[in-house]
Amino acid sequence: MDILVASVSVLILAVLLLYFGQRLKIPSIVSYLIIGILVGPYSFGIITNQDAIDAFGNIGIVLLLFTIGLEFSFQKLLRSWRTVIIGGSVQVLVTIVAITLLTEYLGMPFSEALIFGFIVSLSSTAIVMKILQEKGEVDTLQGRTLLGILIFQDLAIIPMMLIAPMLVGSGGIDLNSLPFQIGKVAIILLVIIVMARWVIPAFLYKVACEKNRELFLITLAGICVLIAWLTSEAGLSFTLGAFIAGLIIGESDYNINALGHIIPFRDVFAAIFFLSIGMLLNTQTIFSDFYYVAMIVVTIIVVKILTGAVAAAVIGMPLRVCVFSGLALCQIGEFSFVLAKTGLDSALIPNVVYQIFLAAAIITMALTPFTMNAAPKTVDLIYRIVPARILKQRAEPAEEIEKDLSNHLIIAGYGITGKSVARAAAIAGISYMVIELNPAIIRQERSTFRPNFMFGDAVQAEVLEHAGIRRARTLVIVVSDEDAIPRIINTARELAPGVHILARTRRVREARALLDLGADEVISEEFEASVEIFSRVLRKYQLPDEEINYIIKKTKAIGTTLFAKSTTGEAELEDPSILFNDRHVHSFLIEPGSKADGKTIGELELHTRFGIGEFGIRSGGRTTSRIQPARKLSAGESLITFITDETAREVAPLFAKKVNS
Repeated sequence: MDILVASVSVLILAVLLLYFGQRLKIPSIVSYLIIGILVGPYSFGIITNQDAIDAFGNIGIVLLLFTIGLEFSFQKLLRSWRTVIIGGSVQVLVTIVAITLLTEYLGMPFSEALIFGFIVSLSSTAIVMKILQEKGEVDTLQGRTLLGILIFQDLAIIPMMLIAPMLVGSGGIDLNSLPFQIGKVAIILLVIIVMARWVIPAFLYKVACEKNRELFLITLAGICVLIAWLTSEAGLSFTLGAFIAGLIIGESDYNINALGHIIPFRDVFAAIFFLSIGMLLNTQTIFSDFYYVAMIVVTIIVVKILTGAVAAAVIGMPLRVCVFSGLALCQIGEFSFVLAKTGLDSALIPNVVYQIFLAAAIITMALTPFTMNAAPKTVDLIYRIVPARILKQRAEPAEEIEKDLSNHLIIAGYGITGKSVARAAAIAGISYMVIELNPAIIRQERSTFRPNFMFGDAVQAEVLEHAGIRRARTLVIVVSDEDAIPRIINTARELAPGVHILARTRRVREARALLDLGADEVISEEFEASVEIFSRVLRKYQLPDEEINYIIKKTKAIGTTLFAKSTTGEAELEDPSILFNDRHVHSFLIEPGSKADGKTIGELELHTRFGIGEFGIRSGGRTTSRIQPARKLSAGESLITFITDETAREVAPLFAKKVNS
């Protein structure tokens, strides 16, 4: 088919399926896979060139992993070494052993069974990281755990590719050439390190000096492709190279500019990759061999959930992170297709088995968004079913400390905000208990001088009980996992109806739901950031500090009403999204001869007639917010209000010049 017609067809299908997928709350990844299946050679046949499909897939995954690397950092990666080495090796090795034994038990030869063990042990970095990005959880405890395991999987492809020739009977590895291969890998890695430390920063400086957007963008793409090619030549995966390229540029002085150029294209890169995966699927295989496909899908998901959870547990992660890791890693990875294709080309894997496995692998990819979204409910179910004594956290504080705590503050989450709250409590002499999921933080912070730190999941009623929730005065929820916040509120309110609950959330629109669940106050990062931004803007325009402080005070008063319950326990103000969507800032110029000209604020009866309680006056380039009722208005001044468009139409005639009839 003509490339232009094919492109138009793909775009039309993409718009339709993404639109209906959004309405039906179907994850975009699933929509892309369905689009790929429909346009591929086994359905409508809009795109049939297999080489083109593979090329598109490689481009998509390289650029996608490059953007992920841009948003990460070497320091974070180095801090995750334990997760990468221990967690990753446990997950990969246990999966390989489990699948190899299982398939060999079903009658497969050992070499074929081991190949399938290699294939199933790998998960999709692209899918998992994209979902984490969409959920804003890349830098959470579970996000860092998953990234560490996925990095190890990308590194594990090297020995797998070396062992594969031995399994297919191609004579194995030439031991005489092994030193040469190791030397080549070492030299290429050394070249990358030198480039990262000296060459690339200097080159980017020269490019940035030209102040040419196109040149900078092409340079970024060139660096990404170059390092991906170098790592591929070294025997490493090219996606790992793309990720390393993103890390290198992300650590430079040009990371923000690079993100600004690349991030807008991130969803396009992801779409290309997932479309290419969907094109590989022969839909007839699903129907003709449904039983085998279903059996393989169930086997892969069950085995990988267990091995992922075990890997997280081995490195000391709490139950919630273990369950989340297992459910996130339960799909087949991108490089599994490379290994499977190697087995197919060498006749080690029959074509029928290859197609059945391919169908099952793509189905596991499509199910990943749903399994990851199911993690919170799965954890809650485990907490309800499994006896509390089995789930009891091993780092809980001693009984005597628990009994001494009364009227204290409980802090769920010990990130930057949690540390600030704890520091303020210590200064004020307020007793506090910190609940934190990350065992490394507990190990670092807990001491004889600060004993009230406990390892646990604040979602779990048992953990809140040990923290003394029934005797606490206040619970502050500042965890990074947004999905956990409503569940913590719900559990805490059931255990302690009288405790004051203050929760932090990212978005304004989530505040009402948290208040309805039982929170007394909600701090919205979105709202607080907006207040700080406009206050700095006002200072830039040289408004007096007293006026700025007055405006901020009034704005925060609105926020307090929006994000806190009234004395009756109800959130009485209208929904914040409706409030901010319907009301706007309106400015009315007082024209000579208008009704308002020469009248006082009190005489206009703005509050009694129109319900306008807050307004300001701009006169001579100066804006005043605190207006007394006796203040007389003059022509040329402007009255500023925050009202609906409908109210503005009613008020406007007061300030317009009278027309003689």
